[in-house]
Amino acid sequence: MLAVHHVKAGQGRFAMEAIATQSDDGVNVYLGGGEKPHIGTVVLCQPRQSLKTEGSLSQTTSTINLMGHKDDGVGVPMAQCLCVTLEVPVVVTAGVHIAAAHADDIKALLKVAEEITCTLLELLLAESEMEEMKI
Repeated sequence: MLAVHHVKAGQGRFAMEAIATQSDDGVNVYLGGGEKPHIGTVVLCQPRQSLKTEGSLSQTTSTINLMGHKDDGVGVPMAQCLCVTLEVPVVVTAGVHIAAAHADDIKALLKVAEEITCTLLELLLAESEMEEMKI
């Protein structure tokens, strides 16, 4: 069964939103916003046993950026957080753009992306718990 979650955060040119589709075997997220939502990066994150700490979970991350795009700055942390916490493969497609962004603009976008990730994680965990109760 698929569950769909829609999360928004931020205001004005820092507004972002994520739409996540959750299946039994993974999560697919589109994260977009700023002045021009688009597709700038695709991140695939797979859970695996840690190579450093026995018994702990880690992940392998693969990233494809469109030429000149740096949207992995928001996509990679989201994918890694969701992957390790939910213990399923996660794909994040991200595109967030602010023209002539300065360092403070980037920090603000990263903060909004972190907020969206936390909210989305809460929704995905709740959905997983509900599915487990049905079994």
